[in-house]
Amino acid sequence: MNRFPLLLAAALLLSPLVAIADSDADWAYILKLDEGPQKKLSSISDVRVEARNHLQLQQKTIETFIARYPGDPRAFEAQMKLAAVQAALGNLEANHSLVETAIKSLSSLENSPKASPEQAANAGFLKVSLQMQDAGGTDVERRDAVIAIVQNFNNRYPEDRRGARLLVEAATLCDDVPSRKRDLLDQAARETKEASLKQRIADDLHRLDLLGKAPTIKVPLMKGGEVDLATLRGNVVVLIFWSTESPHSLLWLRDFRIAYESLPKNNLKVVTVGLDRSRQSFEGRAKSFPPEWITSYDANGWLGSLPRSLGINALPTVWVLDKKGVVRSINAKSSFAKWIRELQAE
Repeated sequence: MNRFPLLLAAALLLSPLVAIADSDADWAYILKLDEGPQKKLSSISDVRVEARNHLQLQQKTIETFIARYPGDPRAFEAQMKLAAVQAALGNLEANHSLVETAIKSLSSLENSPKASPEQAANAGFLKVSLQMQDAGGTDVERRDAVIAIVQNFNNRYPEDRRGARLLVEAATLCDDVPSRKRDLLDQAARETKEASLKQRIADDLHRLDLLGKAPTIKVPLMKGGEVDLATLRGNVVVLIFWSTESPHSLLWLRDFRIAYESLPKNNLKVVTVGLDRSRQSFEGRAKSFPPEWITSYDANGWLGSLPRSLGINALPTVWVLDKKGVVRSINAKSSFAKWIRELQAE
């Protein structure tokens, strides 16, 4: 007896079950890839190569899933993931067209008649996130573009709690326009019910209130005692809050130290405040600072009286005080050189 027809019939009967099982397995693999590359690499070039390879693998895997299971309920999310991967590849390879393709894809998903309200909002949020990162032009043009993008999302999805967070992020671009920053923060405060975001907004508003004022700032020294920044008046002061636990802090400090060598040193003081939980980690890094810097350490970290009194909620935070001790900038990470030179000339 020829058993082949029976085996074929059995295979046809089982094929739907196999397809379902395969879609679940394929989706599980996609979620696993979301965790990122697992290799530990030391060189920056190797990290970039591994990142590119991983993103390309993600792209191929997601594209295969979409082609193989077009009717799967996860297909919409898969298309969102694909757009995110395309944008990441575009940023890694400085290929702006890939980022634009991702944004257009998300716009189509957002406006698709097949999208549920939740799916449309999710696609819209991811689109806005990419647009905020991709916004170019001058500082003023970028700021205006980001605010318009964020407000459009809020108008379209007024009940979405992520809208308030977008407003707070947009407000970070408005330090040179305090009134506009305050308007965005006030709007976010009205629209959110999240306790953590309300606290961040309160901190941001408190820092904003200190602009143009000469607050009392006393930094605790590593060996005990403290330094009152009022004793440094007559100098331009760069006040830096940082931590070894913040990779952004370490990268910024590296770049700042390089730039510091070419800055005019007359009437210039640099004060650093470490917010590490580990004093050992802090001291290990602080040893590399120039000896003329004032190195401060708050053993209570984020909960210390100094960062709490100043509303510090992100690292690194870089302030610039003029010769009278007046706070002139509460976000000078990219503009410290301009501030230093202008205030030294006053």
